Amino acid sequence: MVGDAVLAPELRAAWDDDGWCVIERAIPAEDLAAAQRVLTRLFPTAGQMASTPDDEGNTRWQTWDAQWPEFPFHSSSLNKLAVHDIVIGLAEELLGVDDVRMYLALVTAKYFGQSSGYNQLLHADYPNHMLVVPRRDVGYQHLETFIYLSDVTIQDGATRLVSRRKTAGVPVEEHTLNLRDYADLYDDPGNAAAPAGSIVAYRPDVYHRSVDLTDPGASRFMMHVSYRPAGAEWGGYQAWPFKGFSPEWAKFVAQATPRQLGVLGFPKPGNSYWTDETLAGVAARYPGLDMTPWQRAHASSNSTPR
Repeated sequence: MVGDAVLAPELRAAWDDDGWCVIERAIPAEDLAAAQRVLTRLFPTAGQMASTPDDEGNTRWQTWDAQWPEFPFHSSSLNKLAVHDIVIGLAEELLGVDDVRMYLALVTAKYFGQSSGYNQLLHADYPNHMLVVPRRDVGYQHLETFIYLSDVTIQDGATRLVSRRKTAGVPVEEHTLNLRDYADLYDDPGNAAAPAGSIVAYRPDVYHRSVDLTDPGASRFMMHVSYRPAGAEWGGYQAWPFKGFSPEWAKFVAQATPRQLGVLGFPKPGNSYWTDETLAGVAARYPGLDMTPWQRAHASSNSTPR
């Protein structure tokens, strides 16, 4: 169990020492099932992909450069996973801060017989997740996660990850490791196999690689979600204000809690941003959003003797 509870000691140790860990079956069954039902509207099944690989609706998912569905999703069930209390709690716990921001959320699919042609070399993600280089102490690290929407075995393309204990001597600028100089790391047994509903948590300086599926008829579906400390402005991937005109964004805001909006940078109740004018303006922009928490906090701050 994660969130308000403390991670099991062995998982915490893995995160601290190896830089990654797997929290099995972290997502509640009913939330997982709701998200899984959405997948059939987003992607072909493994059977459909195998029988009609040249279908126009299937070929679009045969490259890692596909336009993967991104947050905010049209589906409320997928949105709920990205900002699930369990996921936010995990980010707060592993990053060691109580104010976090989600900066990436998208869903991907992978199928047998489809060579990704991508990420086959061991690499670290920090070059496209931050403007600088990783710093390992509290307040500076980022959290990347895979939320499994299907069972993922070694044959289903479970990501291979290398312990940070084995890469401590690798120069930080070598974000991609070639086979010639780092052959020993390619033999590392670390893999992220786990059942649906599990969360794989890893740091942006952990070397890892994707592999192709080896079981005929297999498929793999997962959500990629990343968080950072609120103050780590040098990190990012997607920009939520850019989504502000989309109907999916308006739908999400109307259904979200202050905590969920807060991890996207929406000012929290009590923030100095809130005035009578901004409260009225935001209420007008998002008619479905219950402004009560922000209004109460504003009223309370105004009634406090100074």
